[in-house]
Amino acid sequence: MPSVKLCCLVGAAIGAGLAVLTSPVAHADGERADPRGWNASAMGVYVFEDQDRNDVDYGTGLRFGLGRQIGEHWDLEWQGFGHSLERDRASGQHWQYGLGADALRYLYREGPSPYLLVGGGGIYTDSNRGTDTNAFLNAGAGLHFRDVWGSMGLRMELRYVLDFSDDGSGNEPFNDVRALVGLTFPLFGGGDYETRIIERERVVVKPVPMAPPEVLHGVNFEFDSARLTPNAKTVLREVAERLQAYPNSEVEIGGHTDSTGSASYNQALSERRAASVRDFLIDQGVDPGRLTAVGYGASRPVDDNGTEQGRERNRRIEMRRMN
Repeated sequence: MPSVKLCCLVGAAIGAGLAVLTSPVAHADGERADPRGWNASAMGVYVFEDQDRNDVDYGTGLRFGLGRQIGEHWDLEWQGFGHSLERDRASGQHWQYGLGADALRYLYREGPSPYLLVGGGGIYTDSNRGTDTNAFLNAGAGLHFRDVWGSMGLRMELRYVLDFSDDGSGNEPFNDVRALVGLTFPLFGGGDYETRIIERERVVVKPVPMAPPEVLHGVNFEFDSARLTPNAKTVLREVAERLQAYPNSEVEIGGHTDSTGSASYNQALSERRAASVRDFLIDQGVDPGRLTAVGYGASRPVDDNGTEQGRERNRRIEMRRMN
């Protein structure tokens, strides 16, 4: 019976998460879910236990998460965790296992990203007093550092947990605090749009003023990031070779986005991506004085933002000869 109860509780938690996914709040201000925005996390946990628990001092454990970005500021995350709660020698070990879902609200995603969270799920307790399956609710706050080691990030978090487990003391529900720290990484090669494998497509930078500017096809980025994909680096190495063949030319690197999300967010993202391309070309030996990086956000679309194909064309890097 405990396993049946746990399945019911977990199903309710996941159902609540899916409700968040499709709710107007999750898609406020025109925010749009991107099916490629998946991520995973692995975190260590230290549990500050409620003093009303019989003979329990503290706990340690692990937590694993599977998340999806569902808007400019919103993530939905499913979690699974296991804790060992330390009791005194007479009471023995006390184990807890749980599954649940959380909604995360990022205040912003530039640099170190603070966020708030709320959620719940089911928790299974196994101790020398027997087993028990009940619900829990949690709320908290955290800080996410992206791209700390390559595409891997660092995440720190503090959660308040209302645990409805019954340990026979009559003191439930319990009020625990969990401190977490661990790693995050993107899944499924999440890119802002499809990363295409090209067969040595040569991007020509003409030795005369370019009007209109030239789109650097294949220069793509990882999802919600200014980090270049491997394919983009291949294209830009050829661009660097062409630029070095005309050492007196000066070029502007323009970053553009589609209209998904707020204007301020798109502007900042386009600036970071243009700067990332400039930095890579400098690393390839191009004189920094010849390169100017400019972000245009969503202000210069070349196609209709109302279609997926149009949005894909609008997300681009352009290069313009300036002399």
